[in-house]
Amino acid sequence: MPNFSAFIPEIHHGVSPGFVDVLIKTQRAELFTGLMKFCHPSNENLVFAFVDGVERELYRSNQSTTEKIPRSDWSKTLFSSDSSVGLLPLSLEAMRVVQVAHEAPVLRVEQMNLDSLELLDQADKWELDPEPSVVHVHTSQADSFYLCANRSNLVLEEIVFVGGKVQFSISNSSFAQSLPQGTHQVTRYVSVRDHAAWHGYELRMAFMPLMRMLMQRFSELAGRGLTERLGEQLSSWARGGGWNMTFSGNGVINREYFDSVDEAVNAYKDLLGRFQMETGRAIGPRMVENISREVLFKLDASTRELLMHYLFTHYGLDGVVVKA
Repeated sequence: MPNFSAFIPEIHHGVSPGFVDVLIKTQRAELFTGLMKFCHPSNENLVFAFVDGVERELYRSNQSTTEKIPRSDWSKTLFSSDSSVGLLPLSLEAMRVVQVAHEAPVLRVEQMNLDSLELLDQADKWELDPEPSVVHVHTSQADSFYLCANRSNLVLEEIVFVGGKVQFSISNSSFAQSLPQGTHQVTRYVSVRDHAAWHGYELRMAFMPLMRMLMQRFSELAGRGLTERLGEQLSSWARGGGWNMTFSGNGVINREYFDSVDEAVNAYKDLLGRFQMETGRAIGPRMVENISREVLFKLDASTRELLMHYLFTHYGLDGVVVKA
C-alpha cells in the first residue's frame, strides 16, 4: 500500500534512543494526533500512529510494502541509535484513511499516466470493480489518495498532501474534475475485500446511514422532544464506553478510531442495543423491531448485507434484533 512515510518531514537527525523516548512522551503529553516517523540508518522506516496522544499502531514501511508490527515487538523494534524523526499532524478522519491504506493487503498495483478526462472515465470503471482499492494521484501541486470500496456508496474519503500540509475531505467518483489540467501519475493499489481493514471501513460507512434513518424514523413516531433526549442518552452511553460519538435526531457523528473491526463491532452492537432498549420503552419493542426492519430494507443491498452479517440477527420477517 502507499508509503506515507515519504510525506513526513524529518525534524530531528541522529537522535539517541533516550531522545526518541523523550519525543514519544512529548507527543503523549501534547495529545498528538498524526504520524511519527523513525528512519534508521538501514533505510528502514517505522511509523507510529498517534490518536489523542496514544500510540495506536506501529508500521514498518519501505518503497513497496507496509506491515503492522505486533505491540509485543514495539520496544525491541523501535529503539535504535542514530534515528531521524519526523512528525506529521493529521485529523482523526485522515488517520482513519491512513489506517486502511496501511493495513489493507495489495493484490496488484496498476500504474498509468492519465489526463483528467481519462481519469474520470477510469474512476467510473473502478466503481464497478468488485475489489476495493486505494488510488494515488500525483500532480505537480499535490498528492491525493482515495479509498474506493464499491459498496454502493457514492462517497469517497480523500486525503491530499499539499504544501507540507494534509487536507481531508469527502469526494466522489467525479473527483478528477477538481484536479488541475495536465497529465497525472496514477497508482492504483487493488486490494482484497475480505480483510479486516476494509470490513471496519465499510462498517463505519454503513453505521452512519443506519443511525440517521433510525433516529429520523423514531422522531416521526415519538416526536422531536423524545428524540433529542434519546440522542443525549446515546451520546452519554457512548462516552461511558470510551467512544467518541455524538447522537442527535440527524443520526451520529462518529469520531472514534478503532484498532480493529472487532472493537468497532462491539461498540456498534452495544449502541444499537441501547437504542433498541431506550426506544422500546417509548414505542414498544415490537415497533422498534418493525422500524429496524423497515430501515434495513430501505438501505442498498450490500450495506444491508454488511449490517446483517455483523450487527443484526434477522429471524425471517418477524424480527430484527441486535446480535448477542
